[in-house]
Amino acid sequence: MAGLTAAILLLFCTTAAFSQGASASLDVKRIDDYLAEVNKAYHIPGMAFFIIDADKTIFANSYGQCRDMNCQFFIGSESKSFTALCIMQLVEKGAVRLDDDITKYLDGYRFSKQITVRDLLNQTSGFDSHMKLTDVKLTESYGRYEYANINYDLLGKIVESASGMAYAEYVRSNVFAPLGMGKSCASADSVRTAGTLLPGNRNLFGLFVKGDADYPTAKSWFHEPAGFIATTPADMQEYLRMYLNGGRAGDGKQIISGESIRSMWYDNVPIDRKETARYGMGWNRMLANGAELIFHGGQVENYISYMFILPQEGLAVSFMINGNDEFGMNVLMNNAFWDLLSIIYGRPTKKVSHAIYPLIHLALDIVYLLMLALSLLILLRPVKPVRPWRAKRLVLMFAAYIAWPLLLLTFTKLFFDTPLWVVKSYVPDLFWVIVASAVLSICGAVRSAVWRLRPAML
Repeated sequence: MAGLTAAILLLFCTTAAFSQGASASLDVKRIDDYLAEVNKAYHIPGMAFFIIDADKTIFANSYGQCRDMNCQFFIGSESKSFTALCIMQLVEKGAVRLDDDITKYLDGYRFSKQITVRDLLNQTSGFDSHMKLTDVKLTESYGRYEYANINYDLLGKIVESASGMAYAEYVRSNVFAPLGMGKSCASADSVRTAGTLLPGNRNLFGLFVKGDADYPTAKSWFHEPAGFIATTPADMQEYLRMYLNGGRAGDGKQIISGESIRSMWYDNVPIDRKETARYGMGWNRMLANGAELIFHGGQVENYISYMFILPQEGLAVSFMINGNDEFGMNVLMNNAFWDLLSIIYGRPTKKVSHAIYPLIHLALDIVYLLMLALSLLILLRPVKPVRPWRAKRLVLMFAAYIAWPLLLLTFTKLFFDTPLWVVKSYVPDLFWVIVASAVLSICGAVRSAVWRLRPAML
């Protein structure tokens, strides 16, 4: 549940390369037909998609629950690029220096090693992926890339400290208003009360169910600067077009300099030892057979989003979905987005499979059922101890009453580096199956203990 970036990266690194150069004339009908097929095959609740260049919208359409391009979505970690943009604006004004220690702008965040503003932007601060503002400490990753929302939440606080404005107000005045993004908001509480958000959906056992996101609180994993900006596809066109125009808004006003944009895209650090991709200042960058990709994905509990800029082609591409299905739709949409890029570059794509989505969830549901069945068996068929103690029974008791519940409660952290509290938000069906299975097996242990003590009690 570390977000979409890693999945996108893996996909890019293992999939066939682009042909050289995008098609001179995009086949928008092919794109539209493909998206309509994907929307149906992957059970997407609602989706908006667009392709733009520096002057115009080449293609835009909405599907399912998304009625038009003015529906509002949470864009998750795409918010990081907005925060980085704000920091670079303040750098240009001389209010922030990238190599300053963050203690110059923040009280209460002093550490044994220096952490700079640049470290936060490039995710090299040494903070863990699942740290919160209430529990910050250095780890062994100091100086190396480790994606952590807390970096950008701290950058949001630096925006406030250096500008003297609340983060949401700064973004509104210096990004949204100049770009004409009138339906965008950097305050989750304001979005909640306004009722403008397209309802989101979480996936439960293969079915999408409408429900609110986990709106950020003081103790949340991340906040607006890292992942809770809300915007519309129409507004996002203006945002991405600004990058294609060297930092200028539609009226010609300079939002950010071209030099700062180049810093955001190219002053970055390797994501892994192979240097297959790099990260810096709210953007990922990689090359695929000569095709340069500047991109970022995003998700909250019930929305996902993708945005890509193709600098060599002068194009920007984005889509937003009002649903989150970590093991199903999200993975399939990674493949779908690659196919869309192939269409842009005039390459053939694989036929969309209508069977893969139900098969994924059928397999997951079988695994969930087996977890519950084993735990129910432990409850209903307790291992009854006998004297003298026999090794076989001792092993069975340890496995059923200690090892199994401990494995249930820790395997997402041990094998996927994802705490159970993150699973609760992003894969709720798995969370409740884990909890129910653990409770059943623990109840089986209690029942076995009671059975053993019953003669003494009588």
